[in-house]
Amino acid sequence: MSFKQMLEKFEKDNKRPICIGLLGAGQMGTGLISQIEKMQGMKVVAVADVRKDRAYEAYQEASVDKNLLVKNDNNPESAAHAIENGKRIACHTADMIVEIPNLDVVVESTGIPEVGAKFCHDAILARKSVVNMNVETDVVIGYQLTKMAEAAGVVYTLIAGDEPGSVKELYDFATTLGFEIVCIGKGKNNPLHPQANPDTVAKSAKAQNMNPKMLAAFEDGTKTMAEMTAMANGTGYEPEIRGAYGPSAEVADLPRIFCPKEDGGILKTRRAVDYAMGRIAPGVFVIITTDQPKIIADLNYLHVNNHGKYWALYRPYHMANLEAPISILRAFFYKEETLATHQAPVAETITMAKRDLKAGEKVDYLGGYTVYGSIEKAEIARKEGLVPLGLTVGATILKDIKQGQPLQYSDVELNENQTIYHLRWLQDQKLGYV
Repeated sequence: MSFKQMLEKFEKDNKRPICIGLLGAGQMGTGLISQIEKMQGMKVVAVADVRKDRAYEAYQEASVDKNLLVKNDNNPESAAHAIENGKRIACHTADMIVEIPNLDVVVESTGIPEVGAKFCHDAILARKSVVNMNVETDVVIGYQLTKMAEAAGVVYTLIAGDEPGSVKELYDFATTLGFEIVCIGKGKNNPLHPQANPDTVAKSAKAQNMNPKMLAAFEDGTKTMAEMTAMANGTGYEPEIRGAYGPSAEVADLPRIFCPKEDGGILKTRRAVDYAMGRIAPGVFVIITTDQPKIIADLNYLHVNNHGKYWALYRPYHMANLEAPISILRAFFYKEETLATHQAPVAETITMAKRDLKAGEKVDYLGGYTVYGSIEKAEIARKEGLVPLGLTVGATILKDIKQGQPLQYSDVELNENQTIYHLRWLQDQKLGYV
């Protein structure tokens, strides 16, 4: 039975759609509402956003009838009653989404590490399955959230459609068939400017109707590094060097470049995560190999993109929030995740100084003016005392740090009142690191 058929049957049998709660009504969240509006048997029925009237406006942008909309900021019980009667709730607080009792799955879409940490933690404790579009949170505490969800009997997952989830689908396909995977990766189409900030990208952001902070996080590399970290921790594939290699490549180049050095490629190992600059984006890839003669002959007969004994499985698109409903459905119907960290993390998104930082300054935000992210092996990050990027927002710089230098725990005073700080401590304790 297809998901479409399952949705139709669920709605017919239960006289209601699957009810989704959403935190964050920005570009990604609003797109998710819009896509789900085109689906039968599932609806986003509660949306929270801290910005005034943004949740309400997101519904309207998604073509939801304004007569269905109800503003309700502090009464989960009345919200639940309104939802039972076909209404949609617009509110300002994450707590409302957690506390409304008749939501089947909740989705996080803010991109803010601390907000995502608190929401995912609270939702799991409330026995709600969580579909997390906030990779910035996941790369700091994804292991802890996964273990919490397992203990609570719910699902915690990243989404189909974002590059980590799309890579995991290719990875699952290839490993199920018995192929050895040599490398996993993604394309990056924005130029790499580690010093990019909201001012330098303002004109381009306006032309693309994007939040300048979001575009800056793409250009400075933070997004790509976090996405690769999530890929790494969900599969066990590590970056070979800090920041990864990131060569320019065409699709036909993938199996030639992302294979071991002894076979003409750039890799020192056979289990790497990396990225390619250029027209590979917005696609994702895995590089496979096999030693079975008949399989080799069949791959070549089928014209799978190859270089010697390596082949590239390439998906030329990812649909981000528009594809995320697939993860919601997998979580709801099958209790399965798209991508989650079940093993000790092998990679970290560490914090790098975007410019010279002075003692006494505050770290601002991702895609801001002070720091950017870079991928590193988790073992090296622990050995060198490097701070995960998601922990540093709001931290105080304790001593001068040169542009391009990684931030160590001894360089900053972290905000220990944050949920993400406590969950990271619990994660590190669980793994035996503290």
